[in-house]
Amino acid sequence: IPHPLDLAHPTSPVEGYYLVIVGQEISIYYTWKDTAMRVLNISGTIYYKCKTFQRALADYTAAYNKGELRAIPTPGGLFW
Repeated sequence: IPHPLDLAHPTSPVEGYYLVIVGQEISIYYTWKDTAMRVLNISGTIYYKCKTFQRALADYTAAYNKGELRAIPTPGGLFW
């Protein structure tokens, strides 16, 4: 699970700022396609879209500090 300081602001245009708190891989993603690969068809995922990178990073940092981030990769799957 990446430390909040390791998450860089995107340098190219994005679709949105998708925060994955519980999923196969944890981070802030910039397209629904990248997000969906990590959360769809997985029980117990927590994710949502933020309006800004700053909001996504603040929420990610809060979840990180509270120990709420949790990776649940599918055994043998893409993120295993």
